[in-house]
Amino acid sequence: MTITKRRLQREARREQLLRVAISCYGELGVERAGHGDIAKRAKVSTATVFNYFATREKLTEAVFQEVYNVFDKMFSTITPPGFTPQEHVQKLADSYVFLAQQHPDILKVVLNWSASFGQGVRPQFLKFQEWVLKGIEHHMHKENPDPSDATMILTASYSYARMKLDNTPEAVLDNYVARVIQAVS
Repeated sequence: MTITKRRLQREARREQLLRVAISCYGELGVERAGHGDIAKRAKVSTATVFNYFATREKLTEAVFQEVYNVFDKMFSTITPPGFTPQEHVQKLADSYVFLAQQHPDILKVVLNWSASFGQGVRPQFLKFQEWVLKGIEHHMHKENPDPSDATMILTASYSYARMKLDNTPEAVLDNYVARVIQAVS
């Protein structure tokens, strides 16, 4: 009996390659990962990856768009106005903790992206960071939000992500989140 490879439908293959690309960008770095790395991990030819993402820029754009999509979805799960500022910060924290549990590769991309200073990706990261900061400020629901509070939350979220990815004990993570909430509420 001969076993043949099952061909994926075009959209399913694109989605598979994007997932592998996110993993590669997270592990190898935003400025280093490329079509060949993705092809090797996905067990397809490099030409196949180029068929779906014609240039490095298109590939990077797709990865970054998925990062935006995941963060946008995270923001959409946060409750509407009506809670205390501390409760809103807790909801932000809860949403981010869920994101860290469900999308560790996305967080790896963000962490790598935040440390990338190449001319091609740094401006894109700064634009993303500004968008996230505005999302944080919006969801804090403070009358006179202090932009430094959003910056503290964002930088704390990067530290949280690193700790989570390094398998820091849950009790330590929980205490860290509680301390951040206390500091900005």
